Amino acid sequence: MAYETILCRRDGKILRITLNRPKVHNAINKPMLREIREAVQEAVDDPRIRVVCLGAAGGKAFSAGIDVAYVKDLDGYGTREVGRELHKTFLALRTQEIPIVCAIDGLCLGAGLEMALSCDFMIATDRSTFGLPNIHRGIPAIVEAAILPIAVGIQATRELCYLGKYWDSAKAERRGLIHQSTSVDDFEREVTALCEALASKSPQAIGTQKEIIHKWMTTDMESAIDFSINTVVLNWLTPDQKEGMGSFLEKREAQFKGGTR
Repeated sequence: MAYETILCRRDGKILRITLNRPKVHNAINKPMLREIREAVQEAVDDPRIRVVCLGAAGGKAFSAGIDVAYVKDLDGYGTREVGRELHKTFLALRTQEIPIVCAIDGLCLGAGLEMALSCDFMIATDRSTFGLPNIHRGIPAIVEAAILPIAVGIQATRELCYLGKYWDSAKAERRGLIHQSTSVDDFEREVTALCEALASKSPQAIGTQKEIIHKWMTTDMESAIDFSINTVVLNWLTPDQKEGMGSFLEKREAQFKGGTR
């Protein structure tokens, strides 16, 4: 499928989605949000794909945030619709039953940071910068910034949201915002290694685990535990579960093929 704002390329078991508006630092507009959802759904529907890698073109920014041209003339209702459109895409990243690795090189700001937070893993180069600068323009952080207290704690969330502080990748890694900071030279290799490690796992088990973690984040503890107990029963009936147990007993590496029967 041809896209206007992103590029898609299948690389073995990995679907590489690249934000492709480098002239505006990959600023987010409505077509980009729609196309990301479509591309992720395409990955979910393709049994050959085990992992999505979400990166960006240009080498200066993953995304500098929302495209001002997209929102500058909106009224109140239009602004609310933008928030809903952002959430629709970010929620899809968080809940689609496929692991998503976010590869960040450069600026990761505002809605770009919220998009990255919605992925399962964040790997960044050591020249990357993270922040929510919208407070400097009198605009509070909303939407998937709600994940920040879970990711980095309430005090760090206040620092980012109230003060609009910028974090380098070293601080982002120390505070648990990102999975790993790496040199520019090692970036592609580390991103690919993580994607391949995820691709080697049972897609049903990973998808079930992602669904369970979402429940851990969004419901009370007892309900989340009850959900996980009931949900794992379905996973127990898959061929991959039998392969996993069999390979353990036979002292060999598991070869997961996916499939539910």
